[in-house]
Amino acid sequence: MTIHVRGLRKSFRVRRREHEVLKGIDLEVAPGEVVGLIGPNGAGKTTLMSCLLGFLHPREGEITIDGRANDDLGVRRRTGFVPERMNFSRGETGRAFLRYMALLAGVPRVEVDARTDAMLDRLGIRDAAQKRLSQYSRGMLQRIGMCQALIHEPAYVFLDEPTSGLDPNGVILVRDLIREQKQRGAAVLLNSHQLAEIEKVCDRVLFLRDGVIARAETLRHTDHIAIAITMLPGSFDANVVEQIAGIAPCDNVLIAEVAVEAEIAALVKALADTGAGVIDVRRHTADLEGIFRGDA
Repeated sequence: MTIHVRGLRKSFRVRRREHEVLKGIDLEVAPGEVVGLIGPNGAGKTTLMSCLLGFLHPREGEITIDGRANDDLGVRRRTGFVPERMNFSRGETGRAFLRYMALLAGVPRVEVDARTDAMLDRLGIRDAAQKRLSQYSRGMLQRIGMCQALIHEPAYVFLDEPTSGLDPNGVILVRDLIREQKQRGAAVLLNSHQLAEIEKVCDRVLFLRDGVIARAETLRHTDHIAIAITMLPGSFDANVVEQIAGIAPCDNVLIAEVAVEAEIAALVKALADTGAGVIDVRRHTADLEGIFRGDA
């Protein structure tokens, strides 16, 4: 069920000139993987996602999903998409809209009502179910957008700025939903400017610049966990720390790798037993902000 892209190119005609937006994109998103797209405005992120979804036709290149064309009806039935802004008819109630989208996505009629209620509850908008969408705030529209994208349990999930317009509770909810999609084996492609959220949910990140993937970083490895342990200056002996962890600290920070989470606690205890003042422990990931600025 892999999303597979090779040599993707897309141009637009601007003032009688061809403007190439995508200049040969290669990428893959595997089942159970969350891949993030980051990059400055105009880098081609939304154009790329639109090509993957079949809204735009590339000039060159290959797009296959589960070995089939991206416009194959079987693929589309198993695809969920959340655009940055919800541009649908506002005359229906939230519940009526969601029931319609469930039927359109092929949810069996006997399951539609139950799934509709479950999604409304999960997204915290059950109380607004009988209100017309014209009465929804932008954050509520974003939540109903997540509902319609996930109600049929899609195998491929495309999210374009899914936290846009959401309050902090909504952001946390979207984060949890993305993790749930990963756990059930969906392939998730996330386009976002929220670097902190990318770090929290993505396994890999692709940095787009000027229509190409300028850099790719793995944030979560399958065979080990990278952690950063910060210690109080003067509270530790660097040689002792190196003997325990197998690597020397740098500027009061120890970057270490462990096989499982239980080893994190064991390592921290071993350091503390030597008198080291451990003040912070966190996963060590790529410096996305530095990559975005071009510093890293």
